[in-house]
Amino acid sequence: MADTMAPISGARKAALLLVAIGQERAARILQSLTEEEVEKVMAEVANLGPVEEGVVNQVLQEFVTEARQHVRWTQGGIEVAKELLAQALGSTAKAEAMLARIGGTPVGSHFRALTALDSSVAASLLAREHPQTVALVISKLPPERGLAMLRELPDPLKGDVAYRIATLATPSPEAIKAVESGLERRIVAAAAGQRLRADSDPVKPLVEILVRADGDTEREILERMDEIDPQLAQDVRQRLFTIEDLVKLEDKALQLLLRQVDTKELALALKGTSEPVRQKVFANLSERAQENLKEEMDLLGPQRLRDVEKARKEVVRTVRQLEQEGSIVLSRAVEDYVE
Repeated sequence: MADTMAPISGARKAALLLVAIGQERAARILQSLTEEEVEKVMAEVANLGPVEEGVVNQVLQEFVTEARQHVRWTQGGIEVAKELLAQALGSTAKAEAMLARIGGTPVGSHFRALTALDSSVAASLLAREHPQTVALVISKLPPERGLAMLRELPDPLKGDVAYRIATLATPSPEAIKAVESGLERRIVAAAAGQRLRADSDPVKPLVEILVRADGDTEREILERMDEIDPQLAQDVRQRLFTIEDLVKLEDKALQLLLRQVDTKELALALKGTSEPVRQKVFANLSERAQENLKEEMDLLGPQRLRDVEKARKEVVRTVRQLEQEGSIVLSRAVEDYVE
């Protein structure tokens, strides 16, 4: 992967793209893939090591180009209208003249790459631009979107940008296109730099994606990973649920878990945990069990980190086992509800 000119497989490109677009969007995309596609892509995500920014840029640019070809005529927009008119009238000049007569460029047809981002992220990117550029961009967005971005700008910049919007001369189509093209390139570069810098923890992106996936998707992916690399699959499972996540369990589920965990092991696992975790555990124990656990914890002196981690992994293993048996249900970062 160090050589940006080296061929990249389709599965590797998909893995890079999923990590670059963020975990929530990636989780939704995974649900639309076939089992075979999920298996291939997740294997690549799990084994994704440090990636040069140039390689990521190359993959993202290729995706943008391909996506535009597939949605070119379904999305519409001023450029599509211009091309259709140019073909029908036989002249780009005639097409532009007709568009001018019927109302010109509609608000919101520009800077789609920017509007696809969260307002705070988009504003942080815009804040690096010249105030005149920021004013031009915001003036071409739908009012609600423009307001959201204006609110997120640094305070010293807000007034300057607002003034420039109010006094902005009508820009030429060429000027808008130049600003849009340059901004799009910087957005792609920023996304690549923030999402896929060299990382000593290549499993982290997969864990962050699966945390946001629904239960069926997570289970399907991990079962496929079991067939490819059982140890890696187990590592991912351990990290999807940590000892601090005990506070997320419903009381009945936690009570069932506590009945199956040895008191000494539980005391060691709770070593160094947050106060909410300990309170949650004690609240779901009988008075006698509380006394036994407190006694065990009081007897514990300084413990080796690896021993504490081993005890915690055993607790987590029991949690995952109960979930697989259907005895408990783990809450997800993103849940579907029926009204």
